[in-house]
Amino acid sequence: MSAVLDHHDAHGHDHDHHAPTGWRRWVYATNHKDIGTLYLLFAFTMLMVGGVLALLIRAELFQPGLQLVNPGLFNQLTTMHGLIMVFGAIMPAFVGFANWMIPLQIGAS
Repeated sequence: MSAVLDHHDAHGHDHDHHAPTGWRRWVYATNHKDIGTLYLLFAFTMLMVGGVLALLIRAELFQPGLQLVNPGLFNQLTTMHGLIMVFGAIMPAFVGFANWMIPLQIGAS
């Protein structure tokens, strides 16, 4: 007859690796879902910034003539809005969704 021996050591296990918690979880992330979430949060933040720029542009165009900004700043707002929406919102959102979904499609957890 065989006996099952259960060893309970009173000392700590230094080889146990615990995942970081709090802000360290996000700064030192290696999990694909966490990294994808960071991309999506950045994309959402840039979407809001681009939206504020769009509101400034629309406020300037509400009536004919100059209301809020001079023509040079209006051109800069238009350029910043376009760049932020494309390279700050749309592209990081695609990367975030890809980071989330592709590992799941190939069998990662």
